[in-house]
Amino acid sequence: MSAVARERNGVIRRLMLVAALVLTASNGSANGGWVIERDDRGESPLLKERKSIAMTPEQQEQQALAAAYQQALQTEQERIREHWSAPEVSSPQRWVSYADDYSSKRVVDFERNQIEVSVDSIYQGSRLDFSAMSKEVVGELEQVLGTTIAQAVHQDPIQQAINAAYNSLGQTPKPSDAGSELVLKELFASPRPSETDIRNTAAALMRKSSIRYQALNASLDLASVAVNTGKKLTYVMPLPDNRIRKKVVEYRPEVSRNAQRFSLSTDVMMAIIHTESHFNPLARSHIPAFGLMQIVPSTAGRDATRKLYKKSSLLSAQYLYNPKKNIEVGAAYLSVLYYDYLKEIKNPESRLYYTIAAYNAGASSVARAFVGKASFQAAVETINNMTPEQVLERLITKAPRKETRLYVEKVLKRRAYYATL
Repeated sequence: MSAVARERNGVIRRLMLVAALVLTASNGSANGGWVIERDDRGESPLLKERKSIAMTPEQQEQQALAAAYQQALQTEQERIREHWSAPEVSSPQRWVSYADDYSSKRVVDFERNQIEVSVDSIYQGSRLDFSAMSKEVVGELEQVLGTTIAQAVHQDPIQQAINAAYNSLGQTPKPSDAGSELVLKELFASPRPSETDIRNTAAALMRKSSIRYQALNASLDLASVAVNTGKKLTYVMPLPDNRIRKKVVEYRPEVSRNAQRFSLSTDVMMAIIHTESHFNPLARSHIPAFGLMQIVPSTAGRDATRKLYKKSSLLSAQYLYNPKKNIEVGAAYLSVLYYDYLKEIKNPESRLYYTIAAYNAGASSVARAFVGKASFQAAVETINNMTPEQVLERLITKAPRKETRLYVEKVLKRRAYYATL
């Protein structure tokens, strides 16, 4: 195939992708709300061109929290490396915890919808003792199933360091703000399951587990593995197929209430939550950002509290780990983005696309896709001279970061899915 033909095919593929996304976006807009124009919103202080002489209080807060996270991350990973080859910690999609002595590792993967429990291999003579290992894994699994959001936050050493940073900023996080609900409460009929309920659920999950041992598969002859190799063995337990749908059913009323309150689209909000955290209430990024909608306390959090309470305040991580509170804050911030900061984008669909990208990368950064520099004010005229289809095509092909380009695609595709529910 000639270079010209390859280039032509590449252009055609991009145009087809844009057309598909525009179709799904327009189908999703039937839910309404977000694309309504509002002319009576306040001016955006973040979009005024001005020179900064010194760090603002918000920048100082962000620096303090980011530094605390990075230092705690380094310290924790050094501890983990003494026992594990890969020093994994919690992320937006994976809740990771270890035993006090780091002998075992527990992971809930919200994206892959599974639990992973890793333990040291136990031998009886020259053979792996699967009975003993299974008992140990069941105990670890029961601990995961019985953990509340507040308990998970309290037990996280990195979060403890972040709490200390909040203290240095004059704010003492309240453990109770995180909430007393179980991290995986959707696996139970009751919000307060008994020990028997937890034990029975753990047993049911174990019956469907598979074993991952380095490059070996459970179907191989594990009895031939050498004794005392120091290797870890991981049990992988798929969670019920309907678990994610249960989370959608659980969160959608709260999302709808806040979407209506702030004239947003429920479908877009659900799509953003899905993309940001896969409904993991303990989601935490390196920024750090916290909770279902990945709120950065010193920026999005302050914008949201100004909208909610007419007064800017620094929200604690515990507050943002609480699903209901996180959804409210996320909705308020989306409202600020769409109706205040980006109100100069005249076409509502174009503004929606830009808002989604800005939620991921920031309004100024996204402007580089249109004018080659990080200035939203400089990009407004260009955007307003483009059709929504052209704006979307530019975002998914020219946004500065690949993460942002993929983010816009994922949110719009998931928006179409949630519009059908």
